Amino acid sequence: MKYSNTTTSTLLALILVGIAACSSGPAPDKIDPDKDLSCTRNGAPAPEWVCKNVVGDDMQTAVGSSEFSRIGNNFMLREATSDGQKAMQKVVHDYIEDRLMSFSRQIGGEVSTATDKIINQIATKVSEEKKEDYKQIKLWSNPNNGSIEVLMAIQNKNINRDVRRELMLELKKDETLYEAFKKNDGEDLLDEFLPLD
Repeated sequence: MKYSNTTTSTLLALILVGIAACSSGPAPDKIDPDKDLSCTRNGAPAPEWVCKNVVGDDMQTAVGSSEFSRIGNNFMLREATSDGQKAMQKVVHDYIEDRLMSFSRQIGGEVSTATDKIINQIATKVSEEKKEDYKQIKLWSNPNNGSIEVLMAIQNKNINRDVRRELMLELKKDETLYEAFKKNDGEDLLDEFLPLD
């Protein structure tokens, strides 16, 4: 018994469709971001920032926390704020390092070499000095265990101003270095990587 090419192709197509239909299971579950990806802390629904889901183009943020204390809310707030300031110091240190490394790579030459040597020094100094400027902007109390969380923040422009000042103080110590900075559009690069607005 001979089959034509058309009949064979049709029969093969029907078999493949049948196999595919049998093997296809239910559609994958869809994630509900409001339900499945919501922030919780110790079993209680919490604001997104408590889970550090904060993205801001113009500021740095960190979360501080304090366990429940019978001493009272004022003590807990001080503890949470202090914890948040420590977390902010690391965040700001990392931010400064990233910005200065980007500046250094872009400007190149002897200015880059000099900048690389003082990146950690500037990041450490500014992140410590700005400690009092790390402000608590949100507070959340956990209804399950009485702990509190605070969101700390500082605007990038306030960090950038101090970083630029420290960098320029170092570069101006060497006239040749400062001339190279100006020649290679250093001011424009600072405006790009450490903007003041």
